[in-house]
Amino acid sequence: MISGILKPIGNFFESVLDRVVSAAGALVFMQIPAFLVQYQQRLGGHVDELALLVKKYKSAAADNGRTVDEYIGLHLQSNVKEFVSSGKLMLENMERFTDLSAALKSISGSEGIMKFISFLKNIDLDICKAAYKNFVPGLSFRLDTVLYGAAGIIVFMSVYFILKKSLQFIIVNVKKIKKH
Repeated sequence: MISGILKPIGNFFESVLDRVVSAAGALVFMQIPAFLVQYQQRLGGHVDELALLVKKYKSAAADNGRTVDEYIGLHLQSNVKEFVSSGKLMLENMERFTDLSAALKSISGSEGIMKFISFLKNIDLDICKAAYKNFVPGLSFRLDTVLYGAAGIIVFMSVYFILKKSLQFIIVNVKKIKKH
């Protein structure tokens, strides 16, 4: 008798939980395009700042009648450790500028799921962490956002289903063990 009363209540709460998990999946995955935009803006800021540094390096090299590679090479080959250190910093900034510029071009030139794939291929973890730290959620109803939402429903419901079936399996087996 009690199980006859509790079963419909349990079914009700399970159906509510299904809907909550679906909505959560959609909302979480629908944030991906907004995050990508904010990451791309932050990446662009880094590229712009590095471009200013590279411009200054090139100007300093030109003032001394050298190419930027020659100028950095002089620093790296110096017997003065402070110059070697500054040469290493310049070289690292030049390489970072090249890498981040290519990443920005790749991400900016992509649309839909390809933008996400490009992001994954070119991710800079420091920029990603900073973008996440300052992330402002947002929703749009563009096709790609809706598709991310649908993917979120599928992923979250799949995980929910696996967890639910695993829990049911454990409960059934625990009952069998207790009977023996």
